[in-house]
Amino acid sequence: MDYTGTMRRLVIRQTRNATLSADQAEGVVRAFDQARVLNREGKTMLVDFDPCDIDRLRERLPGYLVTEQGPPIPVPEHCLHIKPKTA
Repeated sequence: MDYTGTMRRLVIRQTRNATLSADQAEGVVRAFDQARVLNREGKTMLVDFDPCDIDRLRERLPGYLVTEQGPPIPVPEHCLHIKPKTA
């Protein structure tokens, strides 16, 4: 597979309404030529996927949430930093 930079990063998450197991869902994803599973933890997969096939993937994964991963969201630091007193 040649990565051209046009792939989309997807997060695929199993819901309680899923008709396929996580292993079966991974098999469905891998059946697409351009798909690449980057990570899988339990019921969640991170996948590089051809955007032209996303609708077909959704049809083949009933009960799964298939969403595009957005840009990282900066999280403000809320830690209290105590500076020592200066004499």
